[in-house]
Amino acid sequence: MLQVRRLLPLCASNFKCITSVRNVINKNRFSTRNKTEQNTDDSPVRYSSTPAFKYKAKVSRTGVEHERLWYEPYVCLVSIAAFLIYFCILREENDIDKEFSKSLYSRIEGLEEAQLKLTLKYNEEHGLETIDIRKRLEEIEKEKQMKQLS
Repeated sequence: MLQVRRLLPLCASNFKCITSVRNVINKNRFSTRNKTEQNTDDSPVRYSSTPAFKYKAKVSRTGVEHERLWYEPYVCLVSIAAFLIYFCILREENDIDKEFSKSLYSRIEGLEEAQLKLTLKYNEEHGLETIDIRKRLEEIEKEKQMKQLS
């Protein structure tokens, strides 16, 4: 652990570096071979008797496959079905849902007028049609005058 503490400040900003340092230290700490022991036998090692013979390369590419429980798809299906039945069939509309149906222009005073003025300016600069925008601006002005009179 002392080795990890010395190496961590060097690469504390990089998470991958930290995990790789820990992996190297753990491999060295838990190795089954004695480091001072050397292979005195000069005869070739039989591959089929080594742990490498049983190793599958697919594991290093895809990782270990975890078996799923036999009932997992059924649990997911029932959960999704219950969620959809509640929100699509059983649940009644409330005042919050009605608030969501309102437009943003009805919530913020003057937003539509400001947006229309910007659109009008853009369309005039680029030679686009402005008739509908001008009509809506006139309607908004009339609505303002009606509010002031009442």
